[in-house]
Amino acid sequence: MKMRNFAVIGAVAVLLAACIPSINPFYTDKDVVFDAHLIGTWQEKENADTPETWKFEHGENKAYKLTVTENDGKQGEFEAHLFKLNQDYFLDIVATEIGTNVAGLTTASLIPGHLLLRVLQFEPELKLAMVDFDWLDKYLKDHPKELAHRRDDRDRVFLTAETADLRGFVMQHLGEGELFSKGGEMIRKGKPTKDSAADK
Repeated sequence: MKMRNFAVIGAVAVLLAACIPSINPFYTDKDVVFDAHLIGTWQEKENADTPETWKFEHGENKAYKLTVTENDGKQGEFEAHLFKLNQDYFLDIVATEIGTNVAGLTTASLIPGHLLLRVLQFEPELKLAMVDFDWLDKYLKDHPKELAHRRDDRDRVFLTAETADLRGFVMQHLGEGELFSKGGEMIRKGKPTKDSAADK
């Protein structure tokens, strides 16, 4: 991402505009897992005075309903799937509702792309890492045939690769300074629910 400070990754506008979306999911059905530790509301650890929050709720078929709330009250809703590749955990999120503060025409024009996050830690604090926009953008310019994608007339990038190719690319670039940023921590807001306290 162009803005690497974890304090801004929760912003709906950043998630939708500063990331590189994929037309296809990053996971297959067999990759999907469910971990109750995610259930609940999380807030930024480094911005406790005016935190943005991520609220995970039960969705359908092992999915989560994710509501991101900015410190000014603007919200975005996403469907999130937790999945596992080898021993690494990831979140694939797709916007389902941008919120009442966004024009309807804007909402209608958005591509329902899949955004990817890496889950580095579940507890006692939730540690997430976003895809490093700058690294991926440069990599695709230097290696345009390695992963199928397209650029529009504003140089915005959309991944068009099949899921199998996306999974392989992710696993090849998990090293430090590659696909994912360093990441940051979120702390649970309030007490854990009965579900979130359950074992994996």
